[in-house]
Amino acid sequence: MMIPKQPDGYLAIPPAGKGPGVLVLHAWWGLNDTIQSMCSRLAASGFAAFAPDLYHGKLAKTIADAEILSGELFANLDAARADVLAAQAFLSGHAATSEAPLAVIGFSLGAFLSLDLSVTAPEHVH
Repeated sequence: MMIPKQPDGYLAIPPAGKGPGVLVLHAWWGLNDTIQSMCSRLAASGFAAFAPDLYHGKLAKTIADAEILSGELFANLDAARADVLAAQAFLSGHAATSEAPLAVIGFSLGAFLSLDLSVTAPEHVH
């Protein structure tokens, strides 16, 4: 099986080198230090955590910025869904991910996308 190329995002591997996978979907601020820290904390607890960068390098510094970036994401929801599925495929196929089912968590905007993934592609997460 060919492992998909890593999408834009932040990957944290557990100290043991392998663990259950957790897909972490960021809030409307983007893939900031808080989300990266959450991935690192999950890894320290034994999980392989990956947070895709759904804004592809952009970060919101103000509420107005966050409204613009999340508005752009929702205006092209199919592309955001494709990014989430690419992240899921990457994490599921990564050598650091155990055979356990993949979990998904999200914060704010990411919570919506987590629920969306569980409804539109339930076979990919548990």
